[in-house]
Amino acid sequence: MRFKVPQNIDIKDRIIGPLSMVQFVYAVIGFGVCYWLFNAVPNPYNYAAMAPVALFVICLDFVKINERPFLSFFLSAIAFIGSPKQRSWQQGGDSDLQVEIYHAEKAAPTFQHKEISREEILAAARAVDSPNQKLITRQ
Repeated sequence: MRFKVPQNIDIKDRIIGPLSMVQFVYAVIGFGVCYWLFNAVPNPYNYAAMAPVALFVICLDFVKINERPFLSFFLSAIAFIGSPKQRSWQQGGDSDLQVEIYHAEKAAPTFQHKEISREEILAAARAVDSPNQKLITRQ
């Protein structure tokens, strides 16, 4: 029996034109804010107030950076700006910190040379090939 396997499951469904449902909601809310700014702010300044909001909405809807949505990039940028860039160390500041130091031995590794006969190799091969054969080891 044949089954249908879903294809392209990572692509979101398009609702209106090229916009998915989330993109459409971003556009409605963003351009609603632009409309409110157009009516609330006096005439020469309303375009200056609307431009950043409209640009941000367009970026949310259509721009992808490194194949990721703009919102993910924007939130990462905000987190980067808000996080400290410099770390400082205070001696004895954290009593819960435990550090273990291991010293490696300087001795050179030793190798043992073993002589293995042809018969022992063949016996080992037979033991691997057949489950009933026992491996004979030399002592």
